[in-house]
Amino acid sequence: MSPATLTPPPLTPEREPAAPVAPKRSRSTVVDRIARGLSVVYLLIVLAAVVAYKGAFLQALVVDPLFAAYGLVVCAYIVSRFVFSLFYRPAKDAGLEPRVAIVMPGFNEQEAIGNSLHSLLALDYPAAKLEIVAVNDGSTDGTLREMNTVAAHADGRVNVIDLGTNQGKRAAMAAGIRATDAEIIAFVDSDSVLEPDALRILVQGFANEKVGAICGHADVLNLHETWLTKMQAVRYFVAFKVVKAAESVFNAVTCCSGCFSAYRREAILPHLDWWEHQSFLGRPSTFGDDRSLTNCVLRTWQVRYESRAVSHTLVPGRFKQFMTQQLRWKRSWTRESLIVGTFIWRKHPIAAVSAYIGMVLPLIAPLIAVRATLFGPIVHGSGAPLVYLLGVYSMAIAYGLYYAAKRPRYDSLWIFGVVFCFFYLFFLLWQTYWAILTARSASWGTRPSTAGIEGSS
Repeated sequence: MSPATLTPPPLTPEREPAAPVAPKRSRSTVVDRIARGLSVVYLLIVLAAVVAYKGAFLQALVVDPLFAAYGLVVCAYIVSRFVFSLFYRPAKDAGLEPRVAIVMPGFNEQEAIGNSLHSLLALDYPAAKLEIVAVNDGSTDGTLREMNTVAAHADGRVNVIDLGTNQGKRAAMAAGIRATDAEIIAFVDSDSVLEPDALRILVQGFANEKVGAICGHADVLNLHETWLTKMQAVRYFVAFKVVKAAESVFNAVTCCSGCFSAYRREAILPHLDWWEHQSFLGRPSTFGDDRSLTNCVLRTWQVRYESRAVSHTLVPGRFKQFMTQQLRWKRSWTRESLIVGTFIWRKHPIAAVSAYIGMVLPLIAPLIAVRATLFGPIVHGSGAPLVYLLGVYSMAIAYGLYYAAKRPRYDSLWIFGVVFCFFYLFFLLWQTYWAILTARSASWGTRPSTAGIEGSS
């Protein structure tokens, strides 16, 4: 994928009409607007139904307190994400142009690393204030060769570091940090491509001296590859535009994704040695690098999301690769949730409550699912499988319709957002306990791919 494909080609000039005529709306534009309008109307109906549904849960508290309380909390939590995200505003242009070093670690990324580095060289940012540090994490393919090829034609703008052996993404990131003295250090995954104005937009948030880190927005680059990538395209969009936007309202984004994020150097240097050599239950922490680094900064700094700073990233297209990625993320979520829980209460109270609820719900969700759909109806002749599945459907359709309404151009992928919620119910929901039981594992620290939104969901 060439960086040039991220921007539409120039329009071919058409012959000027003999006399001025009023522009006509194309049929596709009209259909687009109608589809968006219907999506918004249906989304509002669904959210209103969810709110009204809370009344039914209140009545059910006496009959089935556990299920009713769970339903109330889930409804309130989901609706609050959408509501809070409405108050999100991107940072204003402050004319800021700090010295920035972009660190790009790479492991066996020979197919993507060249395009990714070229996209960095093409950024709309003063060349004298931008340093690119490409770190080869002991690749066994042609990644180092591709890095050196780009560097040879970059007039000294690309600094290539070769670790020699595969030490993991965290070691590669740390090596890149130590190789520069830039005021702002940004990270871009080797399978991600930035839009030309992404960096300039991202750094504007640092005009606020209390901000220690900013997370950019990530879209899926290979969204039409398989049904899995289509599902992830919707999931990414909602995860950033709703979840991260809601967290950003309270300056408490809990994970700056590796796709594209930036940190103040002074915010991460005091924690660098600890972060690089972090351990959990006596084993090296070889995954969850981005969530862990965010936690280090979030303790004493504000962490925000910038919706206009866009990257495009490759995501897993095969089932096994996707499930492996999700298990790795859940393991890091297990570890880092224990850490963030020790200090998030000092942040904004709403952010703290949201964070704690977000930690508890995944732990009890599998139990509620079994109780609602299997245990209750079979053992006791009671339960609410239909009610539970309707709740899942409401959440699924809300996410899908939000995608349909908010995308720059309407497309039919929103239905895959609905599919993803049921996919999550049947496959991903049950990974949580296995991730907790194997959280001490150090496997997948040297990864086959860094694709994705490390722990963003």
